[in-house]
Amino acid sequence: MKNKIFISGFLLASIFSFAQVGINTTSPDASAALDVNSTNKGILGPRISLTSATMQIGTAPNAAGLLIYNTGPTITPGYYFWNGSEWRVFNTSSSGSGSTQSLANVESIAVMGPLVATSDNGRAGYALSITTPDGRFSVRTFIPTNTNFSQVNLQIRNNTTGVVEIISNGHYLWGGAGGYQQNQLRLPVGAWAGDNATSSASLIDATTGARIQTASTNPYWGDPETYAGGMPEQRLYSWTTNDGADKTFYKMYYMMGSSTPGNAGNSTNCPSGTCNTTKAFFTIDQIKAP
Repeated sequence: MKNKIFISGFLLASIFSFAQVGINTTSPDASAALDVNSTNKGILGPRISLTSATMQIGTAPNAAGLLIYNTGPTITPGYYFWNGSEWRVFNTSSSGSGSTQSLANVESIAVMGPLVATSDNGRAGYALSITTPDGRFSVRTFIPTNTNFSQVNLQIRNNTTGVVEIISNGHYLWGGAGGYQQNQLRLPVGAWAGDNATSSASLIDATTGARIQTASTNPYWGDPETYAGGMPEQRLYSWTTNDGADKTFYKMYYMMGSSTPGNAGNSTNCPSGTCNTTKAFFTIDQIKAP
């Protein structure tokens, strides 16, 4: 017992006598509080699944500088740190040009797969959706039950707790090209919505009427039906909020195809709720300026 007490006391004395702690080294670097030495192993951080960019991970408030590894799937996996108000990812950034440089945080997310059964907002049908890395917006491709696969529409959902207005621009490409744009598209809270192919310099309100998803409506964001002549279009969308203090911008690429575009989405063509002859693809780049 005396030997154990002596050894423990010696280790504690060493830690308090020197400002550095070493693991697998007897001479930790003088500039480091903790020096971990290894030639074939790394440090494995705490692994947590973040559900939003402002998630509190414990009962105590997140401390500025807190580091975790986010495992997904809601927010793109990677190492994140808490900057005092939100989680920021380490892995992707780009720099501006000129005499001064500023860093933009860029996060990308992708979703690919068949349409699956859904009944969001009271309308049964088939969809595939994607959510921005910060959790603020979702976009889906959707057909009501018994509607042909070639008649899928794109819809957007505001996942925040208040009505949001966005600046929006989109292009759709097939054998030709088309587009739309808005200065002010008002999105409801927690409901799929669209502009129903309206381009306008003034307010487009999607919180009521045919532009919000209900049991009897089928709104669309941009041009209706992401097929042209029975073949898939490409869709390119960009948007940000009208809030001048919000520095986040979103870019989306989308396409959907089907080997049976004339078939309807129903229990016969989508057994067990999965439309296996369809495949949709989304990518979203979320860019946040400093």
